Amino acid sequence: MEDLNSMAAGSRLADGVELRQRRPGELDFEMAAVRAEPPRPGEVAVQVFAAGLNFPDVLTAMGLAAAYFEEPPRPGLECAGVVTAVGPGVTAFKVGDRVAAVAEGAFASEVNVPVTSVMPVPDHMDFAQAATVPVAFVTAWYGLVRMAGLQSRERLLIHSAAGGVGLAALAVARLRGAEVLATAGTTDKRTYLHELGISHVMDSRSTKFGDETLAATGGEGVDVVLNSLTGELLRRGLELLRVRGRFIEIGKRDIMADAALGLGPFRNSLSMHSVDLRLLVDRCPELISELLGELSPLFDSGALAPLPYTPFPVTRADSAFRKMMGGRHIGKIVLTFA
Repeated sequence: MEDLNSMAAGSRLADGVELRQRRPGELDFEMAAVRAEPPRPGEVAVQVFAAGLNFPDVLTAMGLAAAYFEEPPRPGLECAGVVTAVGPGVTAFKVGDRVAAVAEGAFASEVNVPVTSVMPVPDHMDFAQAATVPVAFVTAWYGLVRMAGLQSRERLLIHSAAGGVGLAALAVARLRGAEVLATAGTTDKRTYLHELGISHVMDSRSTKFGDETLAATGGEGVDVVLNSLTGELLRRGLELLRVRGRFIEIGKRDIMADAALGLGPFRNSLSMHSVDLRLLVDRCPELISELLGELSPLFDSGALAPLPYTPFPVTRADSAFRKMMGGRHIGKIVLTFA
């Protein structure tokens, strides 16, 4: 793959392009010309060299986002590139800085981003690697560290652990000294997680993971569940929490459907939290800035590392979207811009 670092010019684009869908509901895309807009106060303009593909992007493209979101997100939720302009009042970044960002509309050659959603990219990380970081690690860090207060030697069950957020959560859990149990939806993914050193890896598509978790923990259960499953599988995970357990919900479908839950498990003095990154970016920008500030030195030092990814040039976006729909990739899918 071409070294994206070598393409970083750091000069402002007079005109650019963005990825657009030709027909709603179909994975048929084109690169459309757009005029670059100057960044507003508190924003930076970022020339995009890589952008992470996320499940909401696929749902929006297929016209299925209404079941998960009150308002479908603009395609592209994160990117990495070079600052080409800064808006009034911005002092934290300058033209030429290498950055990654949580940024809606990031499937474009340039995007304007609030400075609160931007983090520096260390020199040892290329842009495709950097594009795997913002969404997955901010979600995992906020859920496990800020909400769950995950501690050393506690037990954490990560659902869909071979995905982007799942692997970020694994890295955060190991940094915190927690014991990890995991689920995944395919044999290949479960094998991969075993190879990462997770002893107890179960099937995320069957409620059997509940009995297997209890067997693996001597009937005690776990302290924290990071959940992305729905329906009966969600409720089974809640039942696995021991006294003072914490349930971190990163899925959206049951919340949007106002699904019934049942309060029986809460007799164990449990707490339940939901994480909606888009909402936090919009309503709590200073929180996002704090989270990125906490993560940044961990990537600088190598305590945390970018996720495994599969790259696609943006001109092959249809193939990238189809691969994510198939649900067989590990880590992240990244669109690259030349």
